[in-house]
Amino acid sequence: MQLDKSLFPEHKQPQLGQCFADEMRPYPWSAKLEPHYSRLRATENAITEVPDGSQHFSSALWSACFKDMAEAELWHYTTLNGLAGVLKSREVLLHSLSKRMSEGELTDFAEQFDYRGLLDFDEDGHRIADKFARDLFYLSLTEQDEPGDMWNFGEVRLRLKIAHVQQRAQLWQMKYSAGGNPLTILKQFAQTRFSRHFVPSQVSRNGAFFLDAYHSRESEVRLLVKRFEETTDLVVKRSYGHEAVAIPIGITNTRVSIDLVCVEVETNADLMVAQQLLQVNVPDWNIQCTVCPL
Repeated sequence: MQLDKSLFPEHKQPQLGQCFADEMRPYPWSAKLEPHYSRLRATENAITEVPDGSQHFSSALWSACFKDMAEAELWHYTTLNGLAGVLKSREVLLHSLSKRMSEGELTDFAEQFDYRGLLDFDEDGHRIADKFARDLFYLSLTEQDEPGDMWNFGEVRLRLKIAHVQQRAQLWQMKYSAGGNPLTILKQFAQTRFSRHFVPSQVSRNGAFFLDAYHSRESEVRLLVKRFEETTDLVVKRSYGHEAVAIPIGITNTRVSIDLVCVEVETNADLMVAQQLLQVNVPDWNIQCTVCPL
């Protein structure tokens, strides 16, 4: 069927969603999207979700693209100096994504999924991806139990119990390949059938959960919070020349709760230092510290 180049009139817009539903039905993940395809709307250049303040389709799509951990115990690797900072402050810092832009943050996503507007520059000469990165704050974690090369990120690893609060933070597994991703398939169909870009809500934020295959050995689970212009609930500090969000340990935050479960170190020499730091700074926590078993 040839597409009428004029815009879909409002009364025919639900037919657009039905086209997507019919085409995507063979994919198992499409069952999550089935109740929400009718929310798709065509504009002159793009297919988006109806802008009524709800994001039911986009939320279902992203949950099909990335694994939401919701609540989990994960490892965070750091140095002995990093451990000292965590224990003295009794908080974990989520750093601005700005500090990692040279590693392909947001730009790998923009290139692989053809959201090249993120690579454009505004009238002040600032790249769009860099502007978005300033308001995204992350903590790198992993499910991977065998340290292996992970010790390259520091001689200490913290076992953290993390749970986001009412979806106000995201705890998702990173993806390292665009192949077979629901977003890729939907974009291809939108372009081939309707000559339009496919732009779900929250693209600029959720692109932070994709890096290229070079980083796949990190097996990262990322905790992410976004600062909006009107945000007032985040405590922002400076760390290594960039902004960072401070999340208290053992106290429920408006975005996420983080508890320290245990500490493991790489060597016996590190063990003595780590145990001393725990005793001096947080004796009331009764945190076990051991050498990671080989």
